[in-house]
Amino acid sequence: MKKIGYIVIWLILGGYLAVILGFVSKEEDQLCCTGVKIIIHDSLNLQFVNEDMLIRLMQSTANDLTGEALRDIDLQEIENRIHSLRAVKSAEVYFTVQGELVMEVYQRKPVVRIIDRAGQSFYIDEEGYIMPTSRNFCSHVLVVNGRISEECRKAKSTMEQGRGMDLLRDIFKMATYITNDEFWNVQVMQIYINEKQEFELIPRVGAHIIEFGPADDIETKFEKLWILYDEGFRNTGWNQYDRINLKYKNQVVCTKR
Repeated sequence: MKKIGYIVIWLILGGYLAVILGFVSKEEDQLCCTGVKIIIHDSLNLQFVNEDMLIRLMQSTANDLTGEALRDIDLQEIENRIHSLRAVKSAEVYFTVQGELVMEVYQRKPVVRIIDRAGQSFYIDEEGYIMPTSRNFCSHVLVVNGRISEECRKAKSTMEQGRGMDLLRDIFKMATYITNDEFWNVQVMQIYINEKQEFELIPRVGAHIIEFGPADDIETKFEKLWILYDEGFRNTGWNQYDRINLKYKNQVVCTKR
């Protein structure tokens, strides 16, 4: 008898649950979009993506989502359209329990701006992703110009293969190191890539050019430069030398102006 009693209880509970789920499903089918909320993270520092851009993307999907039945709104389609913006790192589109459509967007953060030999510009973000410049916003990051192939800006990532991509990966590696160091991020204002595909650094303080050479032994070379700044320039001043060569092992060669 006990066993029969348990079976009856489970049948009643199962039926009750089915009724509730059916009611909820019917209610959801009748729900309409009550409005749209746009959240763009870090919008005070990065403005590659703005609300107007996202609203235009929505309008290309539907004229006005407010009042539309939730079941008729394709969240994945909206999300795909947002991801088509190359300045978008990630995006999530969802409904709240009140029926509000929320678009939550994270922007890519550049670490370097590249100006190729054709004079065209693009950014590389902190993950090595290549993104175009914007008419609406300019990110104040390290600038690299010189003998850089114009083919590079056609790539989507520094991990791709092709003409000039080895150099682009070296630029990304160098820019990441500089950006992550509090002192060098302020001191190194620009990098020039010369005809030998070597790096020449232009400092913010001091009237000298830093001949860095290839992007190898980055940490060691910057340590040598720091010692020169800290122990050498403290006595001689910052404007005695025209060029500082870091390419030689265990030494720094300075050329007076």
